Amino acid sequence: MDALIGQIEKAKPLFEKVSRNKYLKAIRDGFMSAMPVVLFSSIFMLIAYVPNIFGFYWSESIETMILKPYNYSMGLLAVLVAGSTAKNLCDSLNRDMPVNRQINNISTFMAAIVGFMVVAVDSIEDGFASGYMGSKGLLTAFFSGIYCLQCIQVLC
Repeated sequence: MDALIGQIEKAKPLFEKVSRNKYLKAIRDGFMSAMPVVLFSSIFMLIAYVPNIFGFYWSESIETMILKPYNYSMGLLAVLVAGSTAKNLCDSLNRDMPVNRQINNISTFMAAIVGFMVVAVDSIEDGFASGYMGSKGLLTAFFSGIYCLQCIQVLC
């Protein structure tokens, strides 16, 4: 056990350096900003499927009605994470910039959402395919949030 603790203590400077990385902080904060959506939608998942443990099954129409808020809220998770990641990174970068050169964080929020939609959403005949707007698109959301802000920073 002491050997394991010794190895962890040796790696402590590396862990501290990683924890101070502004991009990883933005990803962490961006995802944490979306946690209320995850918690809200999970309530409906619990209502829909926990009664199954006790042998009670909702009718298909009731189950569809219960899962509708889950699908709508979790279906937008990656969109919200893209925007909040860009906003948090913008706030972090603005702390190091002079007041007259700061970037508007709401503009980066909206640009990241649009950038994510361009990358992750496909057009179909009736509108658009939303398969990657939920939790399947989180990695794309992180990258598009960071990349959008870097593009805005270059342009300014």
